[in-house]
Amino acid sequence: MKDRSTWRARLLTVLFLAVLLLPAPLWLLLAPYMDVTNYENRTLAAFPTDADVESWPAAFEEWLGDHAPFRNQFMALNGQLNWAVGTLDSGDVLLGKDHWLFLKDSADSTSLSDYQGLTAYPAEELETFTQTLTQLRDRLAARGTSLAIVIAPAKEGVYSRYMPDTVPVVSRPTRVQTLADTLQQAGLPLAWPKQALIDRAAVQQVYYKYDTHWNEAGAYLAVTQVEALLGVSMPPLEDCTVTADLQQTAPTDLANVSAVWSVCRDDPYYSVDEPRAEQLSRTPDGYRTRWQGAGQQSLLMLRDSFGEAMAPFLCANYGESVVLHGSAVTVDTFDEELTGLPDVVVLEAAERYAENLLSQSRLLLAWLDRLETA
Repeated sequence: MKDRSTWRARLLTVLFLAVLLLPAPLWLLLAPYMDVTNYENRTLAAFPTDADVESWPAAFEEWLGDHAPFRNQFMALNGQLNWAVGTLDSGDVLLGKDHWLFLKDSADSTSLSDYQGLTAYPAEELETFTQTLTQLRDRLAARGTSLAIVIAPAKEGVYSRYMPDTVPVVSRPTRVQTLADTLQQAGLPLAWPKQALIDRAAVQQVYYKYDTHWNEAGAYLAVTQVEALLGVSMPPLEDCTVTADLQQTAPTDLANVSAVWSVCRDDPYYSVDEPRAEQLSRTPDGYRTRWQGAGQQSLLMLRDSFGEAMAPFLCANYGESVVLHGSAVTVDTFDEELTGLPDVVVLEAAERYAENLLSQSRLLLAWLDRLETA
């Protein structure tokens, strides 16, 4: 009996050491054939070459966690097992009904709390929005430039029918619905296509199942509302041909963050068969693009990630367009990218980042100050 216990102990020791030591040499052999794609929406930790003695162990542990052998394979396996039993091991992503994925509250977002009605803008902040955007509209108009604003609704509100029953709606209206109502009542040119997207979602998918963003159908619908504010008529979405292509990979940012990218492959890529502008240039990060369309006027669009799908359809109606990601814009950027004030300015912000409308507006106001004193 003692010999058997000793044999088992030795076997367990050997197995433990094998699990601990074998991955590294195996990785050296198999790494060229393994998937090492960074699916997460973040930069992986770098090896701590400059860390001091006290912080080095924690920094090394962070680096090792991000670069461990077979990391993607183990994460994918864990994700597949959770998916099979109807759960999701993620602090950032919520598993909804019919395997729809939604964004939880995170370091830079209160998306879930916004959906539940647990957040609100103070009255003074609503007033700041109104005053700043009104000032921008009036100063642009004085120089012959039209302004249009669009807030991209969060997926949680548009597809609330797929939200789990464990996430109740506590209060309505949401903070951004209140903001939209306030801006529209003040006469500001705001497109807030939430209800139109909800209505269209009953017959046509307008957001991706495993991604935060709208698909081309949702983006096109938003563009039609923006252009209506500017007096430009476009065919309504229901009159357009929308193609669902299973051969092209649909965006899956939520699946990537929650390590279920390998099982979330059944959502089609949607394309709308309507005129698009020609992209003339694009910086490597995609934050600065130039477009050529069929119109006569010039356009400047400040956007976030939701604006990327809008740009080809929006810019198709203008002769020359510059589209800039708001997070990478300074006053100097306008001087670098534009020869003067464009005919049309479009501001776009996602619902969870609606405050970006203020930063975008302030940058433009500062640029107008520069132009007026030049």
